Amino acid sequence: MRDYSLEQNPIGIGSKFYPRMRKTADKLIKKYGMEFELLRKGKIKVINGIEHYEPDRSFKPIGIKTDYKANEIDGKLILAGDIRIVFTGETEIKLGDIVTVDNDKYRVVNNNPSKPAETLICYRAQLRK
Repeated sequence: MRDYSLEQNPIGIGSKFYPRMRKTADKLIKKYGMEFELLRKGKIKVINGIEHYEPDRSFKPIGIKTDYKANEIDGKLILAGDIRIVFTGETEIKLGDIVTVDNDKYRVVNNNPSKPAETLICYRAQLRK
């Protein structure tokens, strides 16, 4: 039986495994997923009393849409009508982003990054109308 203690592996067991896992996840999501339209609203920053407007930005992340199972919907954290999209890690998904799905606009309420050992694999985003 192997001993994976940090004394023998100071940088962690996933140092080579997780980047490879990310590549595999990206490849599969690109193969079986689709492109979505994502809108990130602009911001206004005040620097030295002067307003600086950052315009809206749009992205085209690739993901796979899934619905929540009935037993996952608790009425508090996950509501009926919420959807989940697993996005590649190539485009950062932020809370409040607007994603167009089947001509309907959904807001990201939880980006839920899958990030073992500080290596981002993908985002399992929860979206709500």
